[in-house]
Amino acid sequence: MIIQMEAKAGEKQLERLVERLGNDGFPPEMLDISRGDTFILVGLKGDTRAIDEGAYRALDYVLDVIRISDPCKELTRDFHPRPSIIRLGSGLRIGKDLAVIAGPCAIESRDQLMKTAKLVVDAGANILRGGAFKPRTIHRSFQGLREDGLKLLAEAREKFGIPVITEIMDARDIHLFVEYDIDIWQVGARNCLNYTLLDALAEMKNPKPVVLKRGDHVSISEFLGAALRLYDGNTKVILCERGDKTVDPVYRNVLNLNNVAWLKKRYHLPVLVDPSHGTGVRQIVPDMALAGIAAGADGLMVEVHHKPEEALCDGAQSLSADFKKLTPLVRQVFELRRQAKML
Repeated sequence: MIIQMEAKAGEKQLERLVERLGNDGFPPEMLDISRGDTFILVGLKGDTRAIDEGAYRALDYVLDVIRISDPCKELTRDFHPRPSIIRLGSGLRIGKDLAVIAGPCAIESRDQLMKTAKLVVDAGANILRGGAFKPRTIHRSFQGLREDGLKLLAEAREKFGIPVITEIMDARDIHLFVEYDIDIWQVGARNCLNYTLLDALAEMKNPKPVVLKRGDHVSISEFLGAALRLYDGNTKVILCERGDKTVDPVYRNVLNLNNVAWLKKRYHLPVLVDPSHGTGVRQIVPDMALAGIAAGADGLMVEVHHKPEEALCDGAQSLSADFKKLTPLVRQVFELRRQAKML
């Protein structure tokens, strides 16, 4: 439910409304308040069937009372009209500024990570990615450096002055992510519907931003339901589209840009696009990266390796020196969308 206050309503009226809602079973922590130049919207989280719409609509400082049928109403633009903006310590504002996340699929060694980090930073990336824990299909494949990978990622952050993101696979590793102060925690596609992990992340005190990747053939409603589980305890949630498998063996996945456009139009969370996993084909990663930004994405997550031919993981979809050619083109498309007021 959304209560839209009269344009003339001020803070005193808002305090009265919040107090009344508290008496009706909706304390401040169950309210989402959005302010604009000419409006104040108060969104109610949870089951609002017992609320008397007429009684609230009759208040002289209330313009309208609107019920929302979307089960993920807290994530809708009806509930939260302005896009969510997630601020990092570096000053980057995800949801407003272009986020360019780049780095290796897996952290293999100090030399590999530092060389790749320098490459992506010089090319204009503003967040460094690198997998420390790798959920591989075959367990005998390289599984990542684990805690040593987190140490190297923290070292790269200090050396290059750039925030870092890596995937958390198990709630038992939360203490390690806290210890190494990982800036953004990623929930990968395989764990998109791992409710035990999502709930553990939602219950954290002082949580960091979380990137939630859509799993293979996970529907939008399932994806948003997973996002809502996180959002209930941590509003710094970022969605990421990374495609689905099809019967065509040419591509690893097919990137679903319908999802990017729909999520940006209907919901307020930032949305990223991953054209590396979304295609699995290095030659078309730049094209789909540009298409993703044109569709409305707030940023990219791209795999880059200083020597893809020697990569222990996903070399076939990793860019290298050619990444330098992509970043200025991505910024141009992003600016065109901004100028057209489509963002």
